[in-house]
Amino acid sequence: MALQAEFLIPSNIRNGEALLRALAAAAERHRDRPVMRSTLQGRSPWLVLYGVGAPGQAEARRRQTERNCHTVHWDAAYFSRGRKIGYFRVSVDSDHPQQWLDATPDDCSRWSVHETPIREDADPRGPILLVGLGKKSRIYLKAEHWEVRKLAELRHRFPGRKIIYRPKPKHPHPVLAGIDTDATTPIEKLLVGCSRVVCRHSNVAVDAVVAGVPIEVEDGAAQWLDGKPYTVENRLSFLHRLAWWQWRADEAMQAWAFLRKIVV
Repeated sequence: MALQAEFLIPSNIRNGEALLRALAAAAERHRDRPVMRSTLQGRSPWLVLYGVGAPGQAEARRRQTERNCHTVHWDAAYFSRGRKIGYFRVSVDSDHPQQWLDATPDDCSRWSVHETPIREDADPRGPILLVGLGKKSRIYLKAEHWEVRKLAELRHRFPGRKIIYRPKPKHPHPVLAGIDTDATTPIEKLLVGCSRVVCRHSNVAVDAVVAGVPIEVEDGAAQWLDGKPYTVENRLSFLHRLAWWQWRADEAMQAWAFLRKIVV
């Protein structure tokens, strides 16, 4: 049965336009009915957009959710972010796809292309890495003081433990008194010897899974691991599944077919 999908491509879009147009072409080749709009029409079962942190996109998703319809939204990748390969992550309805991972195949084929072996870098006696929010997330989530509150909680739970604050590089951030701040060391190096990573949501949680450092998250894809033993098998299962939630524009046909199969 053909699916009508509205592709929201505002005139001021900065990223993702080529991806969205490739996906619309893929939808048409799948005999679905893509509708291209610069402003929300709100009459289709699926809404496809890039980024949900901007006010316009967030409002579009809110209206789509009120209609009990799906929003497929894309953003910067989980894996291979430093490589110029052009991956984008995708989720449906919520910011990250943790609620869809049980239905996602535990198939290593998409993970293996990233050539990123898992490591065992944790030290249970090491420091805690507190990961900060970016400017967009701070505004979008109304979480201006999240790091301050979380630091106070960690000091209460782990008295005397060293805590390192990792603000998002090149973003404004609060000054947390009494702890080291490191926004420049590559995250793979900074994770070595840490006892845990604490973040609201962050790609760093995914980096920590790769590195074998235990995580505490309030949201985000890695929330799928909550309550599961932090074993190599479960970490790999998570990474295998999550790799199905990022694609390149030249993989639009496969990406569309995957989304049509998973989201019913």
